[in-house]
Order: sequence, then C-alpha cells, then structure tokens
Amino acid sequence: MLSHMQQLFRWPHFSGGKNHTTAHVFALILLCLLALTNVAGAAPAAEPLPNPQGKVAKCFDGDTLKLTDRRTVRLAGIDAPEMDRGKHKPQYYAREAFDQLTKLAQGKDVRLVAVDAKGKDHYGRVVADVILPDGHSLSDTMVRNGAAFVYPHSDLNPHFQERLRKLQHEAIAARRGMWAHLLTLPAAKKTYLGNRESMRFFPTDSAEVQHIKPRNRVFFGTLMDAFMAGYAPARPCNFWPQVK
Repeated sequence: MLSHMQQLFRWPHFSGGKNHTTAHVFALILLCLLALTNVAGAAPAAEPLPNPQGKVAKCFDGDTLKLTDRRTVRLAGIDAPEMDRGKHKPQYYAREAFDQLTKLAQGKDVRLVAVDAKGKDHYGRVVADVILPDGHSLSDTMVRNGAAFVYPHSDLNPHFQERLRKLQHEAIAARRGMWAHLLTLPAAKKTYLGNRESMRFFPTDSAEVQHIKPRNRVFFGTLMDAFMAGYAPARPCNFWPQVK
C-alpha cells in the first residue's frame, strides 16, 4: 500500500496548482482510509511451526492425533463428533470419524502447516493443517467425507476457513457421512440463532441466546442453514441422535 502511495505522489499531475493540491490531499485521505481498512480486516498472521514434520503414532478421535515425538495435534478448522467423554457415550458418528482418521493418518509421515495465529489451543495442543504424503489435507478430507464439520475461529487463516466451508457445502449437498442421517432428524427442522461474533449457533429456545448482542444475532430456519453458513454448534446444541 505504501509503495502505491509513493508512486501516486510522483505523478506529474500532482506537481502543482490549487486543483492538483486538492486532488493530492483527497487521494492521500482515500489511500490512508483504505490502508486502515485492510489492517483492521486482516487476520493475524500464523507463524511457521518450529518443527513442521512428524509421524502419526495414533488418533484419539476424528480431529485429534498424536505424533511419535509425543506432540498432540488438533486438526485446524474442524470438529468431529466426540468419542467417549467419561460418563457420556460417544456422539453419533464419532466411531466412524475416528476410524476414518485412523485409516488415513496412522503410521504416516505428515507435514504441519501453520494456519492458526497462536499455533496452539488452550489445551496446549498444536493446531495445524496436517498434510499427508500425497499432499491431501486431513482437515479437508474429513470435512469432504462428512466425518467432521467446520469449526471457525478468529485466529484461523480466513482463506483456509473459506476452503473448508466450500467443502462442507459439497458434503451437505451430497449427504455424505453424518449428514445423511443428521439432517433427517426432528432437530434438523428446529430454528437456531447464531452469534455473528463467535460463529456459534444455539437453539432459539435456549437461555444462552439472551446473551447474544442484538447486532450479532443471525436467525437460521433449520439446522442445515446454520451449517451451510459455516457456523458451528455451541455446547447447548443437543441435536445428536442417541448411540446404541
């Protein structure tokens, strides 16, 4: 942006005269506003990971794995149904998602690409786009197969998130994986309210929606509408079917 401004101010028609001076000042103000807009709207840059190579030792579920060097890695930008959570049974499609990730990644050499500004989550897990030897992204593949959904976050690269959203659109439209059954349930026909700031959605009858600022509220007529918009379910969303 600065280089463009410098070139602009070297142009001959900004060299003198009252009209030229006015145009000069106007152009300066305009370019400064554009520069401020770009800075304000830019996502934080992701620093390269210190050790971007690794080998997958095992998978914990459909979005988390462990490397042979003992690092735990969370697949960036996605969330898969939860496996056994103590006293709670696994969520619907959790086993299928775990099996898919295990088949795709276990024992493979992988490359970790930084797409998250912080590099780690609040559990200390590395957050990365994990790339297989064939060049495919595990996050992409899990979303494309309908084994995970997009989990947006302000620290994630926006282009990476948009790529995942497009893959989720395709998976939902084709009713792949969990979408084939999930979108036929009674909960799929209920209404939801999204928080534009957090990109999470809640059942409209939940108490938590009262805490969403009016300017951040986004109404969704169905569960599919919320997912198609790239929002992720908040904790109060209990639309998962029972697992036998």
